[in-house]
Amino acid sequence: MRKRRTSGRVTLQDIADYVGVGTMTVSRVMRTPELVSDSIRSKVEQAAHALGYTPNQDASAVANSAERITLQDVARHAGVGAMTVSRALRDPGQVSAGSLKKINEAIRALGYVPNVSASALATAQHNTIAVLYPFQQDRACARFLQALQTTVSKHQFELVMACHEYHQHSEARILQKLLQNRPSALVLLGAPLSSQTLALIAEAELVTVNISGAVAFSADISLELAFAESAEQLTRKLLETGYQKIAYIGAHTDNPLQKQQLNGWRKAMLSHYQNADLIRTVPDTPSLQFGRYAMSELLQSHPDMDAVICSHEEIAFGLLAECQRRLLKVPYDLAIACLEGSDDCEHTFPTLTAMRMDYGALGQQVGERLMRMLDDPPAQPLVERIGYTLKWRAST
Repeated sequence: MRKRRTSGRVTLQDIADYVGVGTMTVSRVMRTPELVSDSIRSKVEQAAHALGYTPNQDASAVANSAERITLQDVARHAGVGAMTVSRALRDPGQVSAGSLKKINEAIRALGYVPNVSASALATAQHNTIAVLYPFQQDRACARFLQALQTTVSKHQFELVMACHEYHQHSEARILQKLLQNRPSALVLLGAPLSSQTLALIAEAELVTVNISGAVAFSADISLELAFAESAEQLTRKLLETGYQKIAYIGAHTDNPLQKQQLNGWRKAMLSHYQNADLIRTVPDTPSLQFGRYAMSELLQSHPDMDAVICSHEEIAFGLLAECQRRLLKVPYDLAIACLEGSDDCEHTFPTLTAMRMDYGALGQQVGERLMRMLDDPPAQPLVERIGYTLKWRAST
C-alpha cells in the first residue's frame, strides 16, 4: 500500500491504493456510481468510510464543469456498443439506419463533441480482441483459438493472446499487458479470476466473454462447460454397463476445472457404493508417458480394476499403448474412456469412448456472438451452460 501523504487529507489515490483499483474507478464511484459494478462500488464506499474521506467540493465542482462527454457515454445512452458509435462517426455507411438514428439522437441530447486527436489515434490502430487462455500446448485451446481467429478475421479483427497457466498471482499482470493493446473485447478461457483481475476488467469496461472461469461475474457472455456433469455421465454409463472397479487418471489437477471432473467421477462412484480411491493424478500437462506410467502403478496396487477414465485423450492413448505391450485386450480385460476426446478417438484401435466437446464450433460461436455484441449489445448479459456429447465406442 502506498504511504499516506503528510498533508493529513485522505485523497482518491489513498482510497484507490486501499482497495487495489485505479483512481478513475474511485472517481466514477463518487460521480456516477451506477456505472460501476456493485462489488467494486461497495469496496470503495467501505474504504472511504474507513479512511474518513471527505470530498473536496471545490475540486468536484471544477471536475464536473470540465467533465467531457465520452464516446462510451453516447454508446450507453443510445443502447449500442462503443465500436458502433465509433463506426458511425468515421463511416456512417457501415452502421444500420436504426442504430445511426439512435446514435445521432444521443449525440444531440448529451452535447457530445468528438475528440479529433483521440479519433485519429483510434483509427490508426487495428481492431483487436484480447484472449487469456490456459496452455499453448493444449489441443482444446488450440482448436478454440483457431476457430475464433478465423471468425473474427472476417470482420478485420485480430487476436492478442497470452497464457495464464492457472497462475492466479501472475494473471492480473498478464492481463494488464494485454490491455495495453486497447482491445475492443476480452475473452477469458478457464481463468482463475483473482480479485486484481476482476478489478482490471471492471475498470477497462470491455465487452467480456467468460468461459468456465473460476469465479462468476457480470460478463457480457458467460459460458459454463459442464465438466462435472460429463464425468458423472460417463462414469454412470460404465457402471450401468457392468464395470465396477473404475479408476480415474488425470492431469492439470491443480486447477478448478479438472477438479470438477474428478468430483463428477467420485459422485457417480459413491452413488453406486463403489471404491472412489482408484486415482492417479498429476498437476502437469497430459501425455502418453504419464498414461502408461499411471496405468502400471494402478495395476500393481489394484490388479482387479476393470475400467479407467482419463481426463484427456493423450493419457488414454498411453493406456492403449500399454495394454498392447502387456497383451491386455480392450475392453475385455480393461475398458478405457476419456473426458476430452477429439476426432482422433475414432482412429485408435479399438476406437476410444469419449466425452466430446467441439471446441472449434465453440470458438466460431463465441466469435460470431462477439461481433454482433460489439455492433448491437443485447439488453441483458448472455448466460449459458454447454454440455458434452457421449461417444460410446469399442474401447468400452
